[in-house]
This record gives sequence, C-alpha cells and structure tokens, in this order.
Amino acid sequence: MLVSTFTLGDIYLGINIRMVREINRSAECTPVPGSPDYIRGMLNIRGRVITLFDIGIRLGWSKQDPGAGKVKQYNVIMKTRDEVSKIDNNLAMTQCPWEDPVGLIVDQLGDVLDIPDDNILPPPANLTGISVDFIQGVVTFEQNLLVILDIATVLGLNDQASS
Repeated sequence: MLVSTFTLGDIYLGINIRMVREINRSAECTPVPGSPDYIRGMLNIRGRVITLFDIGIRLGWSKQDPGAGKVKQYNVIMKTRDEVSKIDNNLAMTQCPWEDPVGLIVDQLGDVLDIPDDNILPPPANLTGISVDFIQGVVTFEQNLLVILDIATVLGLNDQASS
C-alpha cells in the first residue's frame, strides 16, 4: 500500500494515498455554526466546497483555537467515493463512504511510503493516545510507529461504508 504520511503533534500518521486528491497549505475557512467542534469549517478550492475536519480535535487531542501556536498547517484533500471508484472500486466501497469533498488538517507533511500489506499489523491492545477504532493498522518504521488511520471512522462515517 502506498501511504501518505504526516504528523499531528508527535504522532506519525498515514493514510492510503489512493484516497488523497491533493495537499495544500492551510488557508482561512468559513466556520459552520452548529457543527461539531472537529469541523473547522468550509473551504472553496477551485469552485469546490470542501468540509475541513480538524482530526486533532476529532481524535481528542486538543481544543486549541485554529492555528494557535502553530507556524503552519496543511490540508489533505480527500477524493470522493466516485473518484476513488475509478481507480479502485473495492477501496471506494469499503473505505471511502463520503460523497462530498472533505479535507483533513494536519501539522506537518511526511513522505509517501510503499508499505507491503504483510508489514501492516493490527493495532496493539495497549496503544494509548488514540482510539483503536480510528486505526486501520500500524507499521514499525525506523524506530517509530506509523499509525495508518481508518479515515471513514475518523470522519464519523464508518457506519455508512457498508451501505
């Protein structure tokens, strides 16, 4: 699996790159009143409205003001189910239930890694700092632990994946 990596705080995270449309510098977004606290707002990118998820808040790590104490952040813009189905229908049907464009706010960008599927392990039972429900798998990588996120669960859409 090709994995796009990034960090949130000190945690090394990754997502399947086949679900990533683009990555850009974080820009001002329009807040959405009444939305959950992990929805940072909406962003217009080339005429498409993107809902931005602050996954640090979604994972329960912080409730800081957006950008407080941070020099820069990045938006990882995800492909929609229709876009993913054009390259991998099984991936689209099992892990990509969102129909509208979404983006994830991350602290720092990493590399793209080619990880053999047999190197991806289930999360250890004693993993702390992140809910096991949000994890697709883990990889030991250069004395680090790379946590591969289950994006549908992070976005709160996992129950829709089977529909």
